[in-house]
Amino acid sequence: MKNKFIRTYVLFLSVALASSSALAQRNASQDSNPFLDRDYWASKPSIGEIDTNIVQGHSVTEANGGGFDATTFAIFANNPVTTVNHLIEKGNDVNKKTHDSRTYIFWAASRGNLELMEYFVGKGANLNVKDSHGYFPSSFAAASGQQDQKVYEFFIKNGSDLKNEKDHHGANILLVAAARAKDLKLVDFLISKGLDINTTDDDGNGIFNYAAKGGNIAILKALNDRGVSIKKSEKTGENAILFASSGGGRGSSVGIEVFEYLEGLDIAPNVTAKNGITPIHNLSRSSSDIKLFDYFISKGVDPNAKDEAGNTAFLNSISRNKLETISYFAEKTNNINQTNNDGQSALALAIQNNSAEVVNFLISKGAKTDVLDKDGNNLAYYLFETRGKPKDFDSKVQALSKAGFNFKALQADKSNIWHLAVGKNDIGLLKKVSGFEADINAKDDQGNTPLLDAAMQTNNSEILKFLIANGADIKSTTEFGETVLDLAKENELLAKSNTNLDFLN
Repeated sequence: MKNKFIRTYVLFLSVALASSSALAQRNASQDSNPFLDRDYWASKPSIGEIDTNIVQGHSVTEANGGGFDATTFAIFANNPVTTVNHLIEKGNDVNKKTHDSRTYIFWAASRGNLELMEYFVGKGANLNVKDSHGYFPSSFAAASGQQDQKVYEFFIKNGSDLKNEKDHHGANILLVAAARAKDLKLVDFLISKGLDINTTDDDGNGIFNYAAKGGNIAILKALNDRGVSIKKSEKTGENAILFASSGGGRGSSVGIEVFEYLEGLDIAPNVTAKNGITPIHNLSRSSSDIKLFDYFISKGVDPNAKDEAGNTAFLNSISRNKLETISYFAEKTNNINQTNNDGQSALALAIQNNSAEVVNFLISKGAKTDVLDKDGNNLAYYLFETRGKPKDFDSKVQALSKAGFNFKALQADKSNIWHLAVGKNDIGLLKKVSGFEADINAKDDQGNTPLLDAAMQTNNSEILKFLIANGADIKSTTEFGETVLDLAKENELLAKSNTNLDFLN
């Protein structure tokens, strides 16, 4: 029976891929928005070229899934002020919130583009605004590693209170800058503007701890020579080593020599914050330096310790790290099916965030496929609960199928895999889901079928047509008697595109 399902799915998959490919080729030129293409802005298009694309129907105010729009991409590619001004005049408000709730002045400041900063302030850009991480435009520039003192002179000149602009942890710009400092020039500049080298965040962490995140031993030595505090926070239990373990860039970590230097200052490597986090918890998310893990374990750090959210280093490694690191921590645990406080297993997290290679590895080590999280969601939920398009979807489906997973099983809210796929608003995924032979007219605990959900959510009438063509009941109604047509008419996304809904009559 299992082999029959796999053969059926592969057949449906091959047909779906072929039709999706043909559809993509036909619609690529009219559906893709050049204004959301980095390469387009790297070419520094003329205003005439921009207007031509606008006339062709492309939106200059649209943002992608990450919240980046035409103006942000233009800033990233260092387009001239005249171009940026044209984008503002075409409907992008100067205080429009983009990725992480950042307005355009954040991005200009992070890149040290003083000409653009002057322009935005002249247009009314608000400097007294925080992004979703609690950064002001000034402190975001510092967090981005911007070292040009003229940028901060600009903020002071235009009314920014650098001393009292603090992030969610109560850290001001001096602490934020220390973590990205290449030398102490910016730190000393900020001190000359009235900031105190002995300032701390709300948890009592000072400049030395923040500088440890940068992993620059020369800066740490210079700060230590100035007599700043190197003590741990009494409030949270964090010390400089714990801060350093959360530093480094994406996919990298602070080197072992930094931790050895800090240990030489009698800062304990075997540290556990009051929230249960150890250095290994932090490092396991992205570091692939096995020697670092061995170092901390040799100092007494428990690789299987749980933080307050129930996560271990093994579970942390699953979401983003490489198989080598995941395998390392898998060997340190005696429970491949451990879960965090949300009931998420390693396999669920891998399906949601990592590769099919990791999924296959976990299954080979005995990971169970019949697990549910604390809300009653099974592994199919995690196939779709992703940022953007699911990664390695087909390979993960085949891995789960071979392991005996039942794709027809309902979630706790009685939704099935059709409901989940509708939520992604991706016709390609829906075509693949048709191979699971799940009930396309199943109702969730709100009384909605996948077609009713689609009518409320989608911006693409082709999704509605596809569901109907695959057996969705056009006569189905909500618990309030609303029809598919009623919901589609109320859908502002469909209305915005002037979609003809006659096919729903």
